[in-house]
Formats: sequence, structure tokens, C-alpha cells
Amino acid sequence: MAINNITDSALLVKKSRRTIQRYIANGKLIMVRDTLGKPQIDTTELIRVFGALSKVSQKKIARKSQYVAAKWSKKNNSINLTADELEDIITRAVEKALSKAIPLLIEHKKTAPIPEPITPMAPVADKKRQPIRPINRPFTAKKKERKNGYAAAFGLPNVITEVIHLQIMKLHGEGLTLREIEKEVSVSQTSIQRTITVSA
Repeated sequence: MAINNITDSALLVKKSRRTIQRYIANGKLIMVRDTLGKPQIDTTELIRVFGALSKVSQKKIARKSQYVAAKWSKKNNSINLTADELEDIITRAVEKALSKAIPLLIEHKKTAPIPEPITPMAPVADKKRQPIRPINRPFTAKKKERKNGYAAAFGLPNVITEVIHLQIMKLHGEGLTLREIEKEVSVSQTSIQRTITVSA
């Protein structure tokens, strides 16, 4: 026997889809699922539960399945055209489109308003711009400090040499303040403080 979906099954037994679904849910009607997971019902199962099937509905379903099969076969047929045939079809389609479009363009051109000529405007009196004067700032090139290998080796400020380092440590050991050491060695207090901190 044939297998039908819920809609066709309802048509065959002259019941609503909801009734068929209720029978399936209650277990009165056994259904199977197709490859897509959709519920299907065998006609023998419909006859078992509802009795004889409607003849008119069977004819409708047969016609519907024939229509679907014909539509499917048309859909799967492929048309093989050569390059010349395809070019000929495209050329005819373009010519047909142009034959419809050209008269419309001509008609539009006839009815379109003619634009008024553009009159030149009187020149605007140019205000003389003041030239931008450069700001006079004296150029001072930054002096590149020579790297002090001794200071870099001990992590000291770059201005500290070995002689200054020894002198700072000697004066610090004698108990002089940062200000007094600064007067003696001519190095900033920050550099002196950092030297003492690193050396301690």
C-alpha cells in the first residue's frame, strides 16, 4: 500500500489534520518517519482505524503526485547550449530590451524641460590675505650626550665619571650634605643622590 503524509491521510479518511495528529499522539494510529523526519502514515493503517478510504480523495492525491513528479522531472532537465546559441539568445534579449527602451528615452528627451543657461556670477572682490609670518624662535640644537661607559656599567647617571664617583663617595663618607657635595663636584643634587643610592 501507499504511504501518505498527514494532510493526504486526513483527506483520504475525511478527517481534519488535528484529528489525525490526535490519533497518532494517543497511539491509535501508527506512523513512521521519512528520510527528512516528516511523519508518514500507511494506507493500511488508515483502513484499519477509519475503514474504507474516499475514492474522490484517492483520485485527487494521484493527480497531485503526478503533477509533482512532472514538475520535478522538468526541474531536473538541463538545457545544453553551445556558446554561439547562448550568445544569440543574449543578443536577441538585448535588442528586444533596447527596442523598448530607446523610444522611451526619445519621448523623455522631448518632454524634458530645457535648462536655463547659467549666467556667470560677478567676481567676488578678493580680500588680500595677510601672509603668514613665521614665528621667530631661536633654533637650538639638542646636544647629544656622549655615553659614559663607566656610568653605564655601574647604573649611574651619565654625568658621573670614575673620578666624580670617588669624590662623591668620599665627601658623603665625611658626612657632607647633598648641597655641600654639589658645591664641591659641580653635579646636580639628583645625580649625587642617585649615585649614593646605587653605590650604597
